[in-house]
Amino acid sequence: MKKILLIVMCCIISILTHSQKKTSTFRDTIDNAIDLSKFLTEKKGVLPIPTIITEPAVGLGAGLAIGYFHGSILETGNIPDITVAFGGFTDNGTWFGGMAHKGYWKQDRIRYTGLLAKSYINIDYYGPNNVLDDPIEMNLDTWIFLQQIKFRFKQSDFFVGARYFLYDGINTLELPIDIPEYTGSEFSSTLSEVSLMVDYDTRDNVFSPSKGFYAHVAGTYSDEWLGGPDLYGRLKGVLLGFGELSEKATVGVRIETLYASENTPFWAIPSITMRGVPAAKFQGNNVNVLEAQLNYKLNYRWEMVGFTGIGTTAPVGDGWLETSQSVRTVGAGVRYMMARVFGLNAGMDLAWSADDFGFYFVVGHAWAR
Repeated sequence: MKKILLIVMCCIISILTHSQKKTSTFRDTIDNAIDLSKFLTEKKGVLPIPTIITEPAVGLGAGLAIGYFHGSILETGNIPDITVAFGGFTDNGTWFGGMAHKGYWKQDRIRYTGLLAKSYINIDYYGPNNVLDDPIEMNLDTWIFLQQIKFRFKQSDFFVGARYFLYDGINTLELPIDIPEYTGSEFSSTLSEVSLMVDYDTRDNVFSPSKGFYAHVAGTYSDEWLGGPDLYGRLKGVLLGFGELSEKATVGVRIETLYASENTPFWAIPSITMRGVPAAKFQGNNVNVLEAQLNYKLNYRWEMVGFTGIGTTAPVGDGWLETSQSVRTVGAGVRYMMARVFGLNAGMDLAWSADDFGFYFVVGHAWAR
């Protein structure tokens, strides 16, 4: 959900060619370059947004979001509420669809996020704490429901909030059993979680920052009385820092740590999330990620990007599941300033890890929160 606003802001380039009479809407008055600032500032009503899916874990695919802007920024004096209906599919049989709403209320003193979605995801499963050398095909056929609200603390840069998350579905493991009648091992999977969180944000730009810090701390609790499978908890901490090295170069650092208690269901154990690493490939009860990214301006509009990172996983407790993993990544990309007023960049990244490669279309910063 943290990327809903960025997805909605990502208008496709084909929009720029719809009408010659409106060409000036998509040109910047400073350098006459293609720029969506005026369009995004004045836009209200319905906006269709096609997208390309490039996540290595589920393959290549396409999606479509239909966004509805509840007024324009000029009318509201703030980011307007946005409602989105979305859907997509990939070449490995994965598909999804749903609706979401992002609300900015009381002059951005209250931030609301809501989501209802259905997903059918095919993914390789490497076992709890990565015990399998050869992955098992797994299908996640689920409904997802989320409600989140955050309140700004007075006039500060702090937000405090709460979230409820419901995940209800069926998991199917395609075990390597050579029997024609065998169609996989099915079992129900449910998560019912409540979380409390605190955010601190001094970034100069929430989309493509060059200065400032973002910190996030969250604690998650679940138990049988909530409808969950067991008593368990998770902790999450995120720190993003950005600074200018020179007039042309900026650097960003990401530190993220996640902890899940021993009774956490395997489908809720955290995993390493970095460009170049397939989603959910490296799971562990303790996950730590360190990334750095350098942006270098080629001119007013274009930037080159280089990044590298390391992620580690470790289990909790003893036994045959006790194994640790680590993965390193490296990559490069390019960015174009597509909306100067918003400081919003977009582009593409190529990333490698030891055994995997991925390419990603990026709107805003890859670490967007």
